[in-house]
Amino acid sequence: MTDADIVATAKLLLVAGNETVVNLVANGMLTLLRHPPVLRRLRDEPGLVVPLVEELLRYEPPVQIIPWRAANGDIAVAGTVIPRGSRIMLMLASGSRDPRRFTDPDRFDPDRRDNQHLGFGGGSHLCFGAALARRETQIALTELVRRLDRPRLAADPPPYRRSPVLRGPVHLVVEQGGG
Repeated sequence: MTDADIVATAKLLLVAGNETVVNLVANGMLTLLRHPPVLRRLRDEPGLVVPLVEELLRYEPPVQIIPWRAANGDIAVAGTVIPRGSRIMLMLASGSRDPRRFTDPDRFDPDRRDNQHLGFGGGSHLCFGAALARRETQIALTELVRRLDRPRLAADPPPYRRSPVLRGPVHLVVEQGGG
């Protein structure tokens, strides 16, 4: 590999292997704190974490858009032809909220069936680390819910990162116990 290839690969691993999981865990915890009955249910039913993470990937994915694709041929979309080579932007988060595909798409539902979201892309563009990211998130959320005593948000909404590609809170202010 050239030095440029090594640097590009290192950047990819940092963003794809770390930032996406950080945002998925933060988005997941925020979603659970906004849905206390689901948080309590996860504490009582740890096996819920698998479909819950899939629903998080649909409902509040860490990667919202992919702005660096190009049409590899002329593509007709809704009566308009996008010429080969044109830069296109994939709106993954929007596709995972499509009401033609998902019933009540703006509702967080860990019991959702047939949840074929775009949270990690798809086909030949499926995220290479998707299985690891899913497992890391499952472990993190299960442990956070188990270890926190009656958690609740102290500040909502939290501050968000400024990236149009990666979506997640900068931090969550969480209180425990009491009230």
